[in-house]
Amino acid sequence: MNLYEISVVDSKGITHKSKIYEINVDAAFKEAFIQGKIYGAEKLDDCTVQQIQTNAGVSKDTEREYLGRIKNILDALGPNSYCAMAFEGCAGDAEENIDNDFAVSMKGRWQTECKAHENIRKSLTEKVNAQGQRIAELEAELQEARRMEGQARKEAAEFKIALEKAKGKILPDNVAAELTIMLRKQADEAAKEALYYADRMAAEVENSVPAGAANSAKRFREYRKAQVDALRLLGALGNIGGSENDD
Repeated sequence: MNLYEISVVDSKGITHKSKIYEINVDAAFKEAFIQGKIYGAEKLDDCTVQQIQTNAGVSKDTEREYLGRIKNILDALGPNSYCAMAFEGCAGDAEENIDNDFAVSMKGRWQTECKAHENIRKSLTEKVNAQGQRIAELEAELQEARRMEGQARKEAAEFKIALEKAKGKILPDNVAAELTIMLRKQADEAAKEALYYADRMAAEVENSVPAGAANSAKRFREYRKAQVDALRLLGALGNIGGSENDD
């Protein structure tokens, strides 16, 4: 808005001056011609306009005046006009701004709502992304748990097979007892025979009977080996199961 000074010379030669705010010089000249008719100017040259200030601030009364013009234009267009629909509520905001030194506007409200909406959208997006990441982590944990479960099932099956095999190696108590008796008897008898041939071999050596001593030595080694084998089997029998009875 610009500030203009209007000068009008009436029919008596008296100059009347006034200051007005207008958007351009043409609008200022229109106001000057109106004042010229009021004061009785005889010709157009008696009405002059001079621009005093560009982009001049206007008073609240001037703003109210122009707001009234805008309202009249919108009212004239009717409530169903495109302009009336576009400016709906704007005149009320302008009146409130003038009266209370506010700076509210439909565009400002829209921008505030857009900003709030964008903040909510960003917050929700971050939450969704975080949930997606957590879901991926849980899926990975689930896959690992399934892998561990499969490994545990495999190990359990292998253990079951090994247990069945081990059960096959365990002798019943009655069989183990019978074998123990037989092996102890065999060991005792082999020990007696070995001792017998040891004594015989000593006598034959003493009496210079080489052939007899050699034969006795051979039989001694056989019975001694039989004794050792029986004792070894007794030890193994105790390791694989069964009970050792002294019947």
